[in-house]
Amino acid sequence: MAQAEWQETTQLIRAALAILSEQQPMTVRQLFYALVVRELLLNTQAHYKRVSRIMTKARNDRRCSWEWIVDRSRQVYSPTVWRDPIGYAQTVQTSYRKDYWEMQPNYCEVWVEKDAAIGSISDLCDELGVTVRPFKGFNSTTNVHEAAEWLSGITKPITIFYCGDHDASGRCIDEKGKERVIGYGSGEFHLKRLAIHKNDIRKFKLPPQRVKDTDSRARAFRAKYGDDTVELDALPPNELRRRIRVAIQSKMDRAKWERAIEVERAEIKSIVETVSRWPGAERGNGG
Repeated sequence: MAQAEWQETTQLIRAALAILSEQQPMTVRQLFYALVVRELLLNTQAHYKRVSRIMTKARNDRRCSWEWIVDRSRQVYSPTVWRDPIGYAQTVQTSYRKDYWEMQPNYCEVWVEKDAAIGSISDLCDELGVTVRPFKGFNSTTNVHEAAEWLSGITKPITIFYCGDHDASGRCIDEKGKERVIGYGSGEFHLKRLAIHKNDIRKFKLPPQRVKDTDSRARAFRAKYGDDTVELDALPPNELRRRIRVAIQSKMDRAKWERAIEVERAEIKSIVETVSRWPGAERGNGG
């Protein structure tokens, strides 16, 4: 029996690694749903915990890269410090990045209902130079106020791309969450849902759940969408990233974007030349 169980675990890890090789980085929940879609697991809490256990094992024994699975739900906050001025000089030379959106006619952000999902899209949002903001909409007045305060200072057209669950609460965040932000003085902005949609369930063969009758918004949701709900985590990460990239790039002026990159190169060259004259900087660069 022990040998059979070991073989089953090995096969499941191999299947998970095959998925990760195409879809990484993923959260454990995203990986779990991918295995459920392939009918290798049931959509149960017990099987979710099993995925968490076996992927811990796979990472500990180095079958799985640590970078392939992300968890941004437990952030670590550390002070920014350097050992000496030379280290700071090196950081200055390599960390400068221009705000490419300063020259753009539009302003964009990505809002995500769940903190954990941010791990699978943060690198993309960083590449595109946009803020990604956890936005649950209902239970954080501070979060809503901070978003409103930030947006109130933007003087160009604003588009927020929202990614959330297809369920009674997640669907309300689109409208009610926006109303709350505007109520705190953000000014008008356009909010567009990128994920998740009802037709994604069939298109990607996602494992649906039943709408919860205990949710006060269940009746309105059921009347509009039916009984099936699905979490954002169930959507393949590559598809989520594709939608975000297409949406953000649709708001870009490509000529101005390329111009900002050219300006950045010139500014970095000037920074490097200036920093290289700092006492000891040459030693820090291997000179």
